[in-house]
Amino acid sequence: MKSVRTLLAGALAALSINVAMAADNPGLYDQLGGKPGITKIIDGMLMHVLEDQRIKTVFANANIPHLKMMLVEQVCAETGGPCIYTGESMREAHKGMNINSAQFNALVEDLQMSFADNNVPIGAGNKLLAILAPMKKDVDHK
Repeated sequence: MKSVRTLLAGALAALSINVAMAADNPGLYDQLGGKPGITKIIDGMLMHVLEDQRIKTVFANANIPHLKMMLVEQVCAETGGPCIYTGESMREAHKGMNINSAQFNALVEDLQMSFADNNVPIGAGNKLLAILAPMKKDVDHK
């Protein structure tokens, strides 16, 4: 698992680009399977998160159906899909949660496990990680 974390850290550093990449990648939404595919990816990620001893307590009081809806909406919008994200900014949504880098990285690993579970092509998964990586600064408050 340590090598996965090392790889992940390197990949996130190498792929840390502006969220505007979504506009340059209209095909990513389709590569992820459109809204049904994104929904499956988020379902899988949340399943892993809720079983992950490293971070499941962070989500203990979360409204999981609402969280799922917001995540699907956000990923759909960020990958060039027809959705409009109506949720809070990442900074506001995570205010006072005291998320640290280890917890953020654990969630990313859970997302990657969902990629594998759902046969997401490596390139498409990396493109999505590149879009999400810049959000770390607004989520990680430690």
